[in-house]
Amino acid sequence: MSKHLWSSKWVFILAAVGSAAGLWNIWKFPFLVYDHGGWAFIIAYLVMLFVVGVSILIGEIALGQKFRSAGPNAFGNIHKNLKWLGWAFAFGTFAILSYYIVVIGWSMDYLYYSIKALFTWVLPWAGWWSDFFFNNILGISDGVSQKGSFSTPVFWWTLASLILLYFFTRNSAKSVSKVIIYTATLPFITLIVLAIKWVTLPGAELWLNYILSFESAKLWSLSTWTAAAGQIFFTLSLAMWAMIVYGAFKKPKSEIAKSVVYVAIWNTIISFLSAFAVFGTLGYLATQNWVAVTEVAKWWPSLAFAIIPETLATFSSFSALFSVIFFVTIFFLAIDSAMALLEAFTFPILQRFKKLSSQQVTAGAIILLGLVSMRYMYGNGLYLLDILDYYIQNFFMLLLGFVEILIFLYAWNKFRKFISKHSDWLKSSYYYLITWIIWACVLGWLLLASFHKGVTTYDSYEAADLLNYGLYPVVWFIVVAIIINIIDPKVPKNK
Repeated sequence: MSKHLWSSKWVFILAAVGSAAGLWNIWKFPFLVYDHGGWAFIIAYLVMLFVVGVSILIGEIALGQKFRSAGPNAFGNIHKNLKWLGWAFAFGTFAILSYYIVVIGWSMDYLYYSIKALFTWVLPWAGWWSDFFFNNILGISDGVSQKGSFSTPVFWWTLASLILLYFFTRNSAKSVSKVIIYTATLPFITLIVLAIKWVTLPGAELWLNYILSFESAKLWSLSTWTAAAGQIFFTLSLAMWAMIVYGAFKKPKSEIAKSVVYVAIWNTIISFLSAFAVFGTLGYLATQNWVAVTEVAKWWPSLAFAIIPETLATFSSFSALFSVIFFVTIFFLAIDSAMALLEAFTFPILQRFKKLSSQQVTAGAIILLGLVSMRYMYGNGLYLLDILDYYIQNFFMLLLGFVEILIFLYAWNKFRKFISKHSDWLKSSYYYLITWIIWACVLGWLLLASFHKGVTTYDSYEAADLLNYGLYPVVWFIVVAIIINIIDPKVPKNK
């Protein structure tokens, strides 16, 4: 188990920040600030973060650290019939990673062209930014039912991403520790550079006003608090089991609560830097194109891979350099999350099959990832990605997160002494009991809201496509996990 331990407390903090801070910070947080009254949303976000979010993250870290195990064995130590929960999300994280790695491939493709532009002085998407992404890169088809052609650029850059991911994680925490020092700190620096550049663009103040505004009525709106809770859930990587694994990599007697607070603060700073950068960009584009800021970007792929590249191409000087900085930022934020997702999938396998080495399991997972990810490299890949991501986020994660918090409450006595003993801050066991009860209510509400929208209703997709590419895979994750639990209920003990 020694090779599966973080080298220091700060390496753990960096790894946890890397897992939490991802593309969700860049594209989702700014729009939520806009939609829910500026500071009204920020206040709700901060309250939900420090009253509820931090306590749940502490619970997940403590679960891994206490039992020295990944999701299946960690929950199996609470009760042998709960192993299925860990396996279900091991499959879920693999599914997320199968399309997330393709998104990283997109960013590497853009990074390649950006580096090339340092010498040619021309960004290739200048003047046709939308066509470049949707046609030249993706070769997008007319709908999910039309498979379309295979994208060679996406294939090669996804393959490069998979190779890097293997070398970054092949020795588990030992190799991740060496990489995370750079990949988790550089985005913080590059986002500062981008934010300074983009908030000084003409028209940037159009959207920056939304950050500084305060709509008091929105502060008392249920939708604002629901949106804040949802953002906390996803931005802290809750119920993704990666944090349980990262907790298992901590030294047995290491401190918990203070480290988690540092993670929450750092992740929030990255969200704010992203908001300033994105708001500046969209305000500038709205001014250049004489349109309302609300019409500039409505979909995350367009924002990260079409709208912002368009902005970069309009710079009169250093456009290629800022393009390199932006896509390096995207790559580092995404690869950190990918490392966490991969560890959440491979570490349970390592614990179950102790004769296998970390290199063998990681290599097998990477090969399988490569094969599965190819389905997203055809013309309909973006539609398939969009559908599965919707069901995983709005049903699968919320459902398992709700079950997880009920288990936390069930095992409260097992957790409260351990957390208090290993925490310099937030020692009160009743703080966790109360906040976990609140979180159970919040997740229950979010889950009901998702079902109220409709299980087979999303965007303009046909119900049959939503079932085949979204709902059925999610159901199978849970069914197969329960079957594994029945066949193999044993909880292996760590040496």
